[in-house]
Amino acid sequence: MHKKQWLVLLACLLTLTLVLCACGKTEGEGVDPNQAAFRAQDLEGLYVEEIAHRGTMILKAKDDQTLDIDVRWPGSAFEAYGWHMTAAFDAEKNALVYSDCVKTLATYDEQGRETSEVVYTNGTGSLALADRKLTWTEDNAPEPNPSSFVFSMSLEDYYNQQQTIVIPDPASSDAPTPSDAPAPTATPAPAPTATPAPTTAPSPSPTPQGAPIIKKDPTDETVKEGGNCMFVAKYENAIWAVWHFVSPDRQTDLTYEAAAKQFPQMEIIDGMYSTMTLKNVPYELNGWRVYCRYSNNVGVSDTKTALITVIKADPAPTPTTVPDPTPTVGPIVNDWYDTPSLDEATYGAGFLFTPPLEQTIPEGLTLKGYRCRMGTIEADYADANGTVKLIIRKSNTNSGVDLAGDYNSYSKSWDHSLKGLTLHCLGDGDTVNLGYFDTPDYHYTINYNAGKEGQGLTLDQLNSIINSMQ
Repeated sequence: MHKKQWLVLLACLLTLTLVLCACGKTEGEGVDPNQAAFRAQDLEGLYVEEIAHRGTMILKAKDDQTLDIDVRWPGSAFEAYGWHMTAAFDAEKNALVYSDCVKTLATYDEQGRETSEVVYTNGTGSLALADRKLTWTEDNAPEPNPSSFVFSMSLEDYYNQQQTIVIPDPASSDAPTPSDAPAPTATPAPAPTATPAPTTAPSPSPTPQGAPIIKKDPTDETVKEGGNCMFVAKYENAIWAVWHFVSPDRQTDLTYEAAAKQFPQMEIIDGMYSTMTLKNVPYELNGWRVYCRYSNNVGVSDTKTALITVIKADPAPTPTTVPDPTPTVGPIVNDWYDTPSLDEATYGAGFLFTPPLEQTIPEGLTLKGYRCRMGTIEADYADANGTVKLIIRKSNTNSGVDLAGDYNSYSKSWDHSLKGLTLHCLGDGDTVNLGYFDTPDYHYTINYNAGKEGQGLTLDQLNSIINSMQ
């Protein structure tokens, strides 16, 4: 080979060597070893606030460096804060950093009706990493105070726990506890799916000490096809809640997520809160039942089931003597209508209602208006400030405390006889905050200053109100 050819070949080899070295150097210098070592998937799971164990945080990976984060922190049975943000890993800070947080506040009244408001948007903050512990700093808090969350369980275990099949017996107050449920399999499904229920229910066993305590079970609801309804439960000592749907034959149990897929035309709101709202309820849901499963680090507890009765919608309702309330009022949460018209209210409830005479109403109160839904009508009386103090309800589907929606504790309960009726009274023994009674066809409740014991109605006042309604 000629000398010139050797020199050309040698030059090519040297050039190739320099290129390879340069590429290797650039690749090594351009990769942050901390960034490369971080995997968002390793942080996925459920985290619980370290001190009070009330706040919960769910982390789901969007990609290798980013996570979706949902935080829920109940303030009481009547309010809960929620945060949603997308956080990316910052290697220099060894923390997850976000700038898109939306914070909301959900509040619930005595009837379980929810009001939600946005506290702020585009919130900023960070979550410092230390093994399986996250220290969260919310920049938008009035007084930023870091809160520590510790790892509780994987997403896989969390989903599996929500799917464990324990269908409470609708007719029994001693529903089996989830501790009797079949043990989870080694490889549970990553998402909720329908699962056959056990053929024989396990025997009831005591709820583990420290497990959630059910304070209120949801009640049966009747709703028109395409209408709305709401289910309310209450608890103590729970960290999270998940609503379940049970088929009429009790062979299928669906989490709210799976039910949303099976009934895609229906909207399920707050399936992980104590108050769940169903909108655009389909007729196919008739006969199904719902219950709420409460959980904490100790165990799980289920409420009793509540029956959903769906009334087939008429093809073309044409009322002639009473105006249709729908065009002027419109449906609101739980299929209720607010209206000043007694005719509209009785049409919406499906039966007649005789309000008490004006002179029997406590001084200072005037009729504010009516509320109705299929099977229930309500008359509201308010003070000069517009605050409702007296609520009278009539129903052919619900009764007693559940009809009134007043679950306050009162020191005295007693019965009072009135013209062949038995009036059940709750209050301080002298005045009545809640009175209810039944006739052969209907149920009535009279609620005055709910929860304010000692500020109720006298028996004479109750007698006058009830007598004027007959």
